[in-house]
Amino acid sequence: MSLKKDCSDFLTQHLTTTRSYTLVHNNIFHIMDSQFIVTELLDASDDELYTILDILKRMEPSQDNIHQFLSHMAAMYITVNIDA
Repeated sequence: MSLKKDCSDFLTQHLTTTRSYTLVHNNIFHIMDSQFIVTELLDASDDELYTILDILKRMEPSQDNIHQFLSHMAAMYITVNIDA
């Protein structure tokens, strides 16, 4: 199986709710939907997906834990893409 499919299967199975994450970066307010972050995660390289899948599989797959992880990914997305 591919890492993208494995990651997608994990999230499909365990992520049953959607949330919006609010972040302030450089005094700019951002709102990101969890589904947007999932889509961006699944577009990652195999090296990145390997690390992401490893993190996901190590955590207790509760909604709060997965959303906390996705919230961190949203913060990183904002930092990397806004400052680029």
